[in-house]
Amino acid sequence: MKAAARRLKGHEPPCPQGVGGCPGGTRLARCDAARASRPGRCNADVVRHFLVFSRVVGLLLIGVALSVLLGWSRGLVMLAAVVPGQVTMKPSAAIGFLIAGGALLLAHHGGRAARAGSTVCSVSLLLLGAAVLVQYLWGADLGIDHLFPDPDAGRLGRPPGRMAELAAVGFMLLGGIGLLMAVDRWLWLRDFLALGVIAIAMVGLASYGVTLAGQRGELFSHLPILTAVLLLLGALGWMSATPTVGLTRVATADSLGGVLARRLLLPSLLLPAAFSFAFKALQLRSGVSDAFALALAALFTGGTVACLIWWVAALLDRIERHRDEFKVLRDHATTDTLTGLINRRGFDAAISELLRRKKHFGMPFSLLLVDLDSFKNYNDRFGHLAGDEVLQRTGRILRDVMRPLDVAARYGGEEFAVLLPEAGITAAAAVATRIAEKFHGDGWPNGPVTASIGVAEAMSGETASELIARADGALYEGKRTGRDRIVLAEAMRKSAA
Repeated sequence: MKAAARRLKGHEPPCPQGVGGCPGGTRLARCDAARASRPGRCNADVVRHFLVFSRVVGLLLIGVALSVLLGWSRGLVMLAAVVPGQVTMKPSAAIGFLIAGGALLLAHHGGRAARAGSTVCSVSLLLLGAAVLVQYLWGADLGIDHLFPDPDAGRLGRPPGRMAELAAVGFMLLGGIGLLMAVDRWLWLRDFLALGVIAIAMVGLASYGVTLAGQRGELFSHLPILTAVLLLLGALGWMSATPTVGLTRVATADSLGGVLARRLLLPSLLLPAAFSFAFKALQLRSGVSDAFALALAALFTGGTVACLIWWVAALLDRIERHRDEFKVLRDHATTDTLTGLINRRGFDAAISELLRRKKHFGMPFSLLLVDLDSFKNYNDRFGHLAGDEVLQRTGRILRDVMRPLDVAARYGGEEFAVLLPEAGITAAAAVATRIAEKFHGDGWPNGPVTASIGVAEAMSGETASELIARADGALYEGKRTGRDRIVLAEAMRKSAA
């Protein structure tokens, strides 16, 4: 986990690209932490929590398995069954979970030895499940069920010490998941196998409510609740071991979809089993009719769905309000309050976007730099309030001349910039002429105000600073030759040549 945290903070070089593709080292933690460090993809804190959860699951599987084996060896039934009188976890199943926990923990450690150990454990788990199924299908006795006396076997009419068929299938799937993780291939199949384990666990948990009511099913009543819970945790633990790959990538996403997945997926898995427990127990202990229990189940199910919908709606509403507030703050951060035009920050973002479009799509655009002539003298003569009014009127003139897709900005002081997307030098010169005519025709209260305008069309491979420098050079050429001029940067270049 420390290695993952260091990589998230950028203190280690990034892992090679590829699905789970870091050779050696803390393979799973390092690779996924590196992927999570890429901005806009995963939430780094959530990734860390998933990795911690995966390790905790591995430890829990080992701890519960050892506890169950201790219970069998000492005759303590409570250690092997959640509810007294119900089906206990068999010793072979406990051994399977011991192997599964070891495989999961080894997958988090670096080195070839740990990788080989995880592979061996996964193969052993797969073979254990397959051996149990072979015994069921062909009536064979491979000698793996006789570790301890099994008093439940006679009551259930099953071979002593033998785990349920569904538990065996679950172990085969868990072994397959671990094997796929060890070889770093076909991780889409890992998700498919994990969903199979989750389905087995959820069916087992939901059917436990039927068992509570004394209505045993032929297949599912033999799957202990403890086994079902550990199968569910094992599948989730393996999926959490690589939180930026496959289905878990959605749950770790730094987005609304990630938030919804983290908040709603686990409740949606557990609610059916919880309702089954609750209403079958109510029916058993209170003696209510099937119809009444069914009505209560429908009521609570509908209420739960309504609550989830309300929660999602409230979350979306809060996000929308935050988005609106952010838009207002962003507009304030990029708007010049005096003129109502965008400020230098907004201009820099706009010109960068136009340069990107020109580079990738060849879209032309031009830049006008507009500077008020003798503005300092105007300020000194008529005062700053009169100067502010001139700046405000200039903003209105630019807005009147602009098309909807054009961008006008107060570049600094008495200097303004106009970006003209999809406009070449000729069209830009025409816009500059209209701006000059507006200045000439406006009724300035303290006498005429004029502006010099530099015009430049963006060239291929040109940077923002180079384009601005060309337009600025044209602008000051107009200042030098008498002010109230429109000068094209291309014309300057040709005359210089």
